[in-house]
Amino acid sequence: MTSPASNPLPSAPVPEPDWPYLVEHGLDRATLELHFPLGADWHTLRACAHPACDRPADKHPWLCWQCCTAWRKAGSPGDVASWCAAAPAPPARRVYGEKRCAVGCPRPAEASGLCKSCASARKVTGLSVEEYLATGPAPRPGLGECVVRVCSRWAVQKGRRLCLPHQRQWADAGRPDLPRWALTAPAVYTTMGLVPLGDLGETLRIQVLRGYETQLRQGGRISPTQVKAAIRWLVDHSVTDLLTADLPAKGQNTTFLRLWQRSVPLLDADRELEHWRTVIRLNVLNPRHGGGVVDLSDVHAPWLLRAVQEHILLLSSSGASTARLQSAGYAARWFAMFLRTLPGEGRQPAKVGRAGMTMYLRWLAARARDTSDYESLAADDADDPRREVIAERLLPSLAGAGPLLVTPQRHWGLVHTLRAILDQSRSALAEAGAAEVHLLAQDVPPFPERDDTDSELEGRSQDALPETVFLQLMAEENLALLQDGTPRDFVELSLRVGRRPWEVRHLEFDCVQWHDVDIEAPDGSVQRRRYPFLVYWMQKVRRRHKLPLHLTDVDVITRQQDHLRREFPQWFDADGRPLSPRLLLFPTPRLTRANKFGERPYDSSTSGYWLDVWMDRIPQLLDERDQGFDRSRVFPYAFRHTYAQLRADAGVPLEILQVLMAHLEPSTTQIYYRVSHPRRVEAVRAIAAKYQFDISGGRLRARSPADDLADRARAGVGQVPVPGGTCHEMNNVRADGHGCPVYYRCFSCKFFTTDFTQLPELRQLRDSKAEQVLRLEAAYGSLLVPGPLSRANTELLRQELVQIDELISKCETDLGSLTEEDKATVEAWLHSRDRFLTVIPVAAVLAGRQQLAQPTVDPILLTGEAR
Repeated sequence: MTSPASNPLPSAPVPEPDWPYLVEHGLDRATLELHFPLGADWHTLRACAHPACDRPADKHPWLCWQCCTAWRKAGSPGDVASWCAAAPAPPARRVYGEKRCAVGCPRPAEASGLCKSCASARKVTGLSVEEYLATGPAPRPGLGECVVRVCSRWAVQKGRRLCLPHQRQWADAGRPDLPRWALTAPAVYTTMGLVPLGDLGETLRIQVLRGYETQLRQGGRISPTQVKAAIRWLVDHSVTDLLTADLPAKGQNTTFLRLWQRSVPLLDADRELEHWRTVIRLNVLNPRHGGGVVDLSDVHAPWLLRAVQEHILLLSSSGASTARLQSAGYAARWFAMFLRTLPGEGRQPAKVGRAGMTMYLRWLAARARDTSDYESLAADDADDPRREVIAERLLPSLAGAGPLLVTPQRHWGLVHTLRAILDQSRSALAEAGAAEVHLLAQDVPPFPERDDTDSELEGRSQDALPETVFLQLMAEENLALLQDGTPRDFVELSLRVGRRPWEVRHLEFDCVQWHDVDIEAPDGSVQRRRYPFLVYWMQKVRRRHKLPLHLTDVDVITRQQDHLRREFPQWFDADGRPLSPRLLLFPTPRLTRANKFGERPYDSSTSGYWLDVWMDRIPQLLDERDQGFDRSRVFPYAFRHTYAQLRADAGVPLEILQVLMAHLEPSTTQIYYRVSHPRRVEAVRAIAAKYQFDISGGRLRARSPADDLADRARAGVGQVPVPGGTCHEMNNVRADGHGCPVYYRCFSCKFFTTDFTQLPELRQLRDSKAEQVLRLEAAYGSLLVPGPLSRANTELLRQELVQIDELISKCETDLGSLTEEDKATVEAWLHSRDRFLTVIPVAAVLAGRQQLAQPTVDPILLTGEAR
């Protein structure tokens, strides 16, 4: 079972780049120079904004270094154009070897526009430059090009035939033998818009140009300064091969070299054979992977190497994440480490057998115990010599970062992934007489769930922020600690709308739509109101969604739109409308050709950096018990859990919250929140405790406040919310609502309980099922084939309607039996719940329709306390 291509063939000679394309982008093949003409859209060099200055500028505010110095001395006025119009012209640019003498001599001109010889003659006559040119002087013969091999400048002296920069270099070098020195002298890098390549060897030059071409084709604006710094680094370090060069891990001078070193090998990679390599480059295997590798160089057993290579190919083809592909590599490496302990090092799978697999499970469990000891010793004394002994029993990191640890989560992942690898190669192993080399489902250790007891008792998702922490983050004094502009607007909007980080980063500039909605007031009257909705693209399921917004949310979006118009006027027309319909609300400010109109988002790591800086600046962050809150729990996705939890606390029904969260299944929504007992209205809770009943209408035992509190503490881990009530069936509770033994027939289950606090949801369920009955009856005999099954489906809904009507009647009777004071308290709470209900037809949302049907209740209105 050896791989047909386990050892990659020697790489072929590096093919040449696309010469015509490079010539279009500044390459002069005759002189081996890269030219960067001012104003081209493929690099960052522009003409100075001062109309009387001919120097180049490479960054905002697009002033050359001399004009920028004067601009800063003037106080850095915001209106650069007005400052340039009033500022005096800077001194003329002094250049050599770039302009020809104004007389016509084939010699370099000085700042006056004349060559050195003509300038001397003019000085003798005492005339101005214009007067001297008016006399019609005869052009002097040229002196030829500089004798230095890699220089294309004009010579300034007849005898030595050196350009001025090389003449200085030759003098500084002690005036060595000129012909020999000219063969090895480096090129001159003083010109901002010109980068010589003559110092590079032929192979290295082709590698640099191929990397440069790849960078151009990716749409980025090239920085001539960084290109020049990269070439200088190669020359100074005598590099002959870019692919084998030992580049520093960071540093601006070698940024482009690291990009080119990574991109050039990928140009010649064979995607069909990539998975047979021992070091698999994931972006070759599947372009959706931004980078990363799976290193299998220490997997010695040929049969295991082939199995994991085929498994990685399958995962990559199915669109698996980079982390999942790398997990397969780790699983194979750990198993290979175990195989080395067997006779023959496990090179023959038939000799491993089921006994070997059982031994591996015990061996890996021992490594998990070693990991626990290793971490506990580190907590006591990081220099404890026993840690080195334990580290020798663990898998070493190929990056030299110490041993790889088998944490409880990784223990589960290693066994689970190895089982998948071996199952995929089951037939090949059977042909090799190794059918027993496999793992069973019971061999996989249980997944270690996080201890979220505190979260369950507090009634919130383990990733949701406590309400007190959320309100502290939303406080103006803390939001003001964020940098004004995009950082603050991005973080604040993420806190408010609870969308996935990718969705916020890719919001379009015009992402708010307004819709007229008819609202039925409690007195029965109908009012038409205008509400804003956030329209965004859900990349996870590839469809559009609409989310109702509060007016304060719209204010944040408007503030960000004004910020973009003010900071990037080149992206808008005279009326402030975007030049591109794909302009983003949070575009990266990077100047690339692909981002010419603000169509590229920030990198995902940028928002995490903003949050980290913000957390460092906030002086105090307390939880509900006035203790210091763990700030590492404030991360972008926690805002989504918090959004769901706050609305669940407000009583938003499950099916409505499902639409707000844009989930296809209600079970997915239930992951994001928990029943929040401590946050219920205490008065309503005390009243409802006396009136709870089961599906048969039987009254549950009345409880004292102390009994109620204890019962609610137990209920935090002993029930799950279901439409119209709660479920206490333990199998379903343990499965977090995914394991109902009677297939979610709640309205005929003895473990279903409800009370009058569920009246709004019960009424909505009743209306929904009544509509379903009408549709089934209308389709009977046309879309539905007449028969027992169609009749049974309709009858089932009718019986559920009868049961729901009985539940509603019982709740209304209980509500009517309250005292006037209790009744007023409960009705006020029920009305407050209605304020948080947003009805968006689920079918319309899933279909991505542009028009919304008329909802029956008011869209969500966040109060000042829950903003």
